[in-house]
Amino acid sequence: MKISVTIITRDKNKILPQCLATARQVSDDVVIVTESEHKFVNFADQKNYAASLCKHDWILSLDDDEWLSRELMLEIAEIRNWNYGGFVIKRRNFIFGKEIEHTNWEPEADKHVWLYNKNAAEWVGDVHEEVIVNGKIWNLKNCKMHKNYTTVEQFMTKLNDYTSHEQRSVNPIYEFLRRYVWHKGFLDGWHGLFLSYLMMIYHVVVWVKRKSSLS
Repeated sequence: MKISVTIITRDKNKILPQCLATARQVSDDVVIVTESEHKFVNFADQKNYAASLCKHDWILSLDDDEWLSRELMLEIAEIRNWNYGGFVIKRRNFIFGKEIEHTNWEPEADKHVWLYNKNAAEWVGDVHEEVIVNGKIWNLKNCKMHKNYTTVEQFMTKLNDYTSHEQRSVNPIYEFLRRYVWHKGFLDGWHGLFLSYLMMIYHVVVWVKRKSSLS
């Protein structure tokens, strides 16, 4: 089965070389969409637009800071049953120079439909967008890779952007405990503690922005 790959980015120069390299290994149709080519409304709209430009029905979605593991590329190539609306793929996250194995960034917690049939699915959500599939889905075993936040400054920049679109309000203390205790963030060392704290701040900012918009 032939697949297309979509990559959304603000700046083509920020696309990781391994992102493009692995995309081209699995597809003859790599579609890149920047904000200069399509006005940014939200992440779901941007990804749906990218999907509309693809020449194949099956689409693999990548962000500019992601790439495919060799194991995942082989697994996709070996799929024989395509009678699904989409496939769930796990993601390994590397944050501040370390792979995060807990803290709600572990592969089992960060898995979503990223390979889908555009005739049976669409992206929804302003931020933390998801693919809604009309049909059955199947879980793949292997992961794509995500070179997530590399600096605190980058995290805070995205925090300001994402919280302006965030619709979900969560108790900040609950968010800290959920990540640090329930998802065993303490096993990630200071990374787990710091990331749990930063995500608590994220939801404080969401609360403040929502309150200020109502006043």
